[in-house]
Amino acid sequence: MVNRRLLRVKAFQQMYAYWTQERAQYQLAFDGLTAIFQPDLSLMIAKEDQTPRLEGLRKLAEIQLTEFFQGVPTEETIPAEALEAAKSVHRIYQNNVAKIAKELKSTMVVEVESIFKQYLKMLYFIQALPMIGQWDEQRRLLENPIKTSVISKNKVLAIMPKWRDLQQAFADYNIGWSEDEENMLKKVFIEGILPDEAFVSYLPTAGKDVIADIEMIKYILKNYLLKHPIMAEYFEEKDLNWHLNKDVVKSLATKTFKVEALEDLQIQPLGLQWEDDKKFFEDLFDYCVKEDLQLTQWVNDQTKNWDTERLATTDLIILKMAVAEMIQFPSIPVKVSINEFIEVAKNYSTPKSGSFINGILDVISIRLISEKIIQKSGRGLIDIASK
Repeated sequence: MVNRRLLRVKAFQQMYAYWTQERAQYQLAFDGLTAIFQPDLSLMIAKEDQTPRLEGLRKLAEIQLTEFFQGVPTEETIPAEALEAAKSVHRIYQNNVAKIAKELKSTMVVEVESIFKQYLKMLYFIQALPMIGQWDEQRRLLENPIKTSVISKNKVLAIMPKWRDLQQAFADYNIGWSEDEENMLKKVFIEGILPDEAFVSYLPTAGKDVIADIEMIKYILKNYLLKHPIMAEYFEEKDLNWHLNKDVVKSLATKTFKVEALEDLQIQPLGLQWEDDKKFFEDLFDYCVKEDLQLTQWVNDQTKNWDTERLATTDLIILKMAVAEMIQFPSIPVKVSINEFIEVAKNYSTPKSGSFINGILDVISIRLISEKIIQKSGRGLIDIASK
């Protein structure tokens, strides 16, 4: 099932995408000022004569724009033309960045929820095994005595087409298959399942023992539908983050058939408390976007001895996200947040990032707790006493 560690990674990926696009919009804002203060070639004034005044206005507008970005109150009066230009490009920046954040947040949720659809697809492939077995037997005719069509006697496979909740889920999520997908499963069957001695030995007993039937489905799922190179390539092409999502699909699919009786079969939820988990990583993303200036300041205060140009972008984003979580979610212990983002750093940043992140976050958390910016309650109080 989906867990919060995976959600933190998803939020981190979207925050990295947001930061990249936000930086591009930041640069475009300054480029916009350059475009605004170009000489007007339609005037009867030489370009060379216009340039000094326009350059002066552009520089003043750039100073003002920088102050807008830094959230610094304006103290000096500048020409209205320069002020209006700075306001204009800053408004465009704000609108564009807001759209980017909204789209990335939506994509983040859709991507996680699509894991459930991949899980249903796996169940659909399992349900199709009797048809594949029938096709295989007819394909071989008298060449091989193996009766693969008897796989249809497997009690799990027999009940799946009659499983109302499952068939409704297939309909709701538009789960089916293309001709290419059908051919793919046939190829997996021929190359992997058919030569498998355990599968061949099972066939004569199909349908005679419910436990054996369930175990064979789990065996095929584990060794072929989740592991065969053809299946891996298929899901990797469909999902750029399959390396992350496959463990969730595996968990959901395996748990579906981890039963001792057919009446215990049920569709697994994406998460035990998906709505709460969804709100958690949406709120984390929103807070990081909204409070970026303040989060950056807290991190910068603690990394003054580091060359900011050499500080890995991933480390900076991870630090800000960890601080955001410590502040925004009172019930999550500080140590949990630190440990979780250390794991993100180990997998998505530099080799030394884990220890670096640990040290910086420990100091920041002590400071923010003392300033009552981090305030924990309930379970979140577990490690506060040691700070």
